[in-house]
Amino acid sequence: MCLIIDNNVASTLFLSDKDDNLYRLAYEWVQYGKGKLVIGGRLWDEYQDAYSNRKRSTTERSNWVFELTRSDRAIIYPMEMVKKEESEVRNECSSDDPHVIALARVSGARVLCTLDGALEADFKNGALVNSPRGHIYKNPSHFRLLRHHRRCPYPPPAR
Repeated sequence: MCLIIDNNVASTLFLSDKDDNLYRLAYEWVQYGKGKLVIGGRLWDEYQDAYSNRKRSTTERSNWVFELTRSDRAIIYPMEMVKKEESEVRNECSSDDPHVIALARVSGARVLCTLDGALEADFKNGALVNSPRGHIYKNPSHFRLLRHHRRCPYPPPAR
């Protein structure tokens, strides 16, 4: 199963104490389970911008995403592939995150961690994300969403 983590949740997930975190189970599922983090397009740039400027004391936690890519726990989709899809959905999205919708469509990921209400609505919109529809992971009661789906390929596409 593939999971997309919006940048507005990433700081909470990557930098806070994992034991008190609403996203702890999602973190553990990607870190130790069968989950894969999906990254690509502008979301990759947002991650890099957000965590490259952190103080050295937070480097260990903030590098989690980059360690996942090295350990084959993250799938990175090429910028061009996501941008092409983003241009097709930009006018249909009510949120300012068409790159996340494009990433879901390109990757087949159908679970998103986000705090953005408009992005949630777009992700659940069957006209934008379908076969199956997208789901939002917000807290440990949504653990059932963390499972593999055939739409999210592994191994990842060739770069």
